[in-house]
Amino acid sequence: MTFKEYYQGDKTMSSTVTSLTDPGGNGKSIMRTGRKHENLKRQEYNHKCPHVDSIINGSARQVQLTGQPLLNALAEYGVKFNAGCSKGLGNSGVEVKMFEDGEHKACGILTKK
Repeated sequence: MTFKEYYQGDKTMSSTVTSLTDPGGNGKSIMRTGRKHENLKRQEYNHKCPHVDSIINGSARQVQLTGQPLLNALAEYGVKFNAGCSKGLGNSGVEVKMFEDGEHKACGILTKK
């Protein structure tokens, strides 16, 4: 029994793959296409902070934030600034190392855990 013969009548099994063609080579698709709700595409998650998004997606290895942008990012994840600590931002897999610079400004470096 071939793949086509086995799955030909089963609509639930044939709806998961859309790019296979029949072995006869006449170009017909043996899989169901044109579904009402296409859920085969990967859904991208947008994080609360765009800096965390860029670290997770790999476009940045680390991001240094100072002042109000850092405090806004920490507030979105419910983290309070504490100099000398490193804390994770939610369950995103990003941690922030917090410190104060020479002018006593709040600084933080966001990196992947």
